[in-house]
Amino acid sequence: MEKRDLSKTVKLGVFFLGIFMLFFGVSFAFINLTIFGSKQQVVNAGNLDLVLDEDENNLYIENALPMYDEVGMIQEAFTFRITNKTSMDTAYVLKLEEITVGQPLAREDVKYGLTKNKETTIDFVSNIVDNVIDEGIILGNETIEYELRLWIRDTLEDETLIQGKSMMFKMSLRMSQTEEMAYRETLLNGCDPILSENLVPVTIQDDGTVQKANIYDEWYNYEDKLWANAVVLLDKTRSYSEYEIIPEENIESYFVWIPRFKYQIFNDTVYTGVTTLENRVQEIKVEFENKNTQISNGTKKNEWLTHPAFTSFDTSGFWVGKYESGYKGATMELEAEVNSSDSTKLQIKPDVYSWRNITVGNAFKVSYDYLREDESHMMKNTEWGAVAYLQHSKYGSMASVRNNNYSSHKTGYASVTEPTLGYSGGTSIPGNLYGTTSDITQLYNTSIGYLASTTKNITGIYDMSGGSWEYVMGYNIDASTLGGASGIDGIYPDFFTNDIWKKYYDVYSNTIVDGSKYQTGLLGDATREVGPFVKVTDPDKYLRIRNSWYSAYSYFVNPIHPWFERGGDYQSGITSGIFSFGEHTGENVYISFRLVLTP
Repeated sequence: MEKRDLSKTVKLGVFFLGIFMLFFGVSFAFINLTIFGSKQQVVNAGNLDLVLDEDENNLYIENALPMYDEVGMIQEAFTFRITNKTSMDTAYVLKLEEITVGQPLAREDVKYGLTKNKETTIDFVSNIVDNVIDEGIILGNETIEYELRLWIRDTLEDETLIQGKSMMFKMSLRMSQTEEMAYRETLLNGCDPILSENLVPVTIQDDGTVQKANIYDEWYNYEDKLWANAVVLLDKTRSYSEYEIIPEENIESYFVWIPRFKYQIFNDTVYTGVTTLENRVQEIKVEFENKNTQISNGTKKNEWLTHPAFTSFDTSGFWVGKYESGYKGATMELEAEVNSSDSTKLQIKPDVYSWRNITVGNAFKVSYDYLREDESHMMKNTEWGAVAYLQHSKYGSMASVRNNNYSSHKTGYASVTEPTLGYSGGTSIPGNLYGTTSDITQLYNTSIGYLASTTKNITGIYDMSGGSWEYVMGYNIDASTLGGASGIDGIYPDFFTNDIWKKYYDVYSNTIVDGSKYQTGLLGDATREVGPFVKVTDPDKYLRIRNSWYSAYSYFVNPIHPWFERGGDYQSGITSGIFSFGEHTGENVYISFRLVLTP
């Protein structure tokens, strides 16, 4: 095809002489807006503004004749931007919709180039699905810049196909503001789930079937104890449509959203040892707030405190691994007992072997390296506390979380019977002291399995009672040996001296080798607040310390055992639980770990 002399050009504006027309408009009702003259048009769509910049040079088409993409993309662009006027992250859809006027150009003859924040997409207008030219999440107070160009495809050989023809568009902007979402926004006060490119929002049916969520529908509702879930795909190049089933074999990890909240302090007593056991279980009052809300700094009972798990990362929430971390490829328990820092072996899924016998140092590195762009890290002690407090608020089950009694340490299981006192494998079976492969247990997607969730339904977090003990990043700075046996200072030599690491672990100070010195427990970490504490002789004749929340096991960090472990073991019976905590050296033993993302 002979290329045209580009010096013979005709400028074509936002609407022009019968060749190509472009109209812009925006609102929930898609109001048409025609641009005239040198001015700026601002049209509102709920909390969003679409700002259309207009001057004497708008959108150019060179003679409305075919041109290469490279030439099309050096035309003067039509520029516009979307601005979020609020502090709340908002989903949006931007459409380029054709209006039929006169004799239209064929869509397959027209190409477009859309540049969004300096990143460009070039395609045929005919390939725009449902007229959606862009969609996503615009952060609170964010502005997204766009440039739009249109031209005729360079492979068109018959110019009569475009002579005397025109095309008219309107641009529309829509917020994901259905009545349900407006209700949820009010409920969560702007701390709705933050999705990154790695996280696919999903809904999970009661039988465990996973579907990609339509974020413009109600895909979570904390008032109904339905927590938001997302998955990380094994094949990240595979895309799914809304409501499409995502097969389990393409899911690498599951995560659950914990919205930022403040809570009403329910116990301000400072415990220095054991006294008597009481039943102190109660509803924990929680109010959601986003990161732009003024922080509450309560210190006394009945005062409000913004939970410290959210302030260290200055986030409106975080994603928690839905299950204990698993070891990819393990087909038996022993194969998942690996002291390695290889983050490619990490998976967070039900019915897989828990990754155990790993040092705190390696567990931290695995977590830190997993999704660095989403600020992945090993769960902190206060982050465990945040989950526990949400679980025992009106937004969670407000009940004892059923323990995972699967003796081979598989994730996502639940004991069929209520655990008995002491070490009984999580069931009432006589003689089942340490659990067996024939434990009476059920998987996460059953009526019994739901009881092991923080919500008593499939949307919650599992394995926070029983399963494996889990190391968390809570460290006693008075450790007899720096880092204990964690090895973390060998991996990161400046871990305890460089301030860049401080947000990744909670600091405690205890110089006495005694697991009952709770006075340095932090508000919000579910340690000293769950007192008072008492020593009890269990059926296996061991003397153990329990707390006043479901009689859970309670040993505080000390110089010899400077690292916190949480949740209890499969065989811990009633002493396991979301309010259970213990202490250890940080070495590679029977303990697992859990991930958090703060994208």
